[in-house]
Amino acid sequence: MKFLSIAFLFILSSAFTFGASALQHEVPAEVRAKQFSLKKQLILEGYDVVSYQQESGPKKGSKAHRADYKGVLYYFASEANRTTFLEDPEHYEPLYGGWCAYAMLEGGKTKVNPKSFKIVEDRLLVFYDGILGDTLKLWNEFEEQDGALIQKADAAWEAILK
Repeated sequence: MKFLSIAFLFILSSAFTFGASALQHEVPAEVRAKQFSLKKQLILEGYDVVSYQQESGPKKGSKAHRADYKGVLYYFASEANRTTFLEDPEHYEPLYGGWCAYAMLEGGKTKVNPKSFKIVEDRLLVFYDGILGDTLKLWNEFEEQDGALIQKADAAWEAILK
């Protein structure tokens, strides 16, 4: 069975795109606010989405450096990171509205641990890591198939957003 899963993922990887990640930016603010993983409009418990792609790794943002992007509230660790985000928000927004990328493979909306993340093709993926396990470890079992995994999760996310 595992061989069939790997073979399926290999076939999917040939058509790797970030289709659904682009789609989430075209969705109206009221839909994004309803479908994204938010607490009082705030995504990723206030972690700075730009900091994930910096050498220092994820940092907590602050209310002093915040931005609202299409119905989603972001906190940043610095004004420079806020400016960087606003110049290209689609590049820094977490895929799947901040829900667990592994759970999204099956269309699931599972809360994440903001410190459990992976950058793939310059895009932010976040994962559940709690009492039930570490989904980043599960994802990494198929690491060579990142593209195929993302394509499958993209399709599920697209269905949720429509």
